[in-house]
Amino acid sequence: MRSFLFFVLAIAVSFTSCKKEEIPTPIDPVDPIDPQVETYSSIKSIFESNCLGCHSPSQNAYISDFTNYSSIQVYLDNTDNTMIDRLNSDDEFYRMPPSGNLLQTDKQKLIDWINSGYEE
Repeated sequence: MRSFLFFVLAIAVSFTSCKKEEIPTPIDPVDPIDPQVETYSSIKSIFESNCLGCHSPSQNAYISDFTNYSSIQVYLDNTDNTMIDRLNSDDEFYRMPPSGNLLQTDKQKLIDWINSGYEE
């Protein structure tokens, strides 16, 4: 009995004296791209400074009106990917804006906004 008790005690001491080395949790690398979803309020200024010179009823009543979210939504709902195609075009007669002077970051924000469902 003594030997059995000694055996159990020895095993208990050996288990408690063993220390399991903790493996550090790997740190996720920081993603340099902010996955923020654009909304109309966050890109409205891009339309105002790059599109309203032509796309407003006061300038031309015969082309698409981009003065507010509702009118832009109607345009996007009815033209498939036309706006993205025109933003990406190198054809000076097709691209928008015609000057081609849209910052790449602004262009990407518009494309991301459209691709994510053009949220208000």
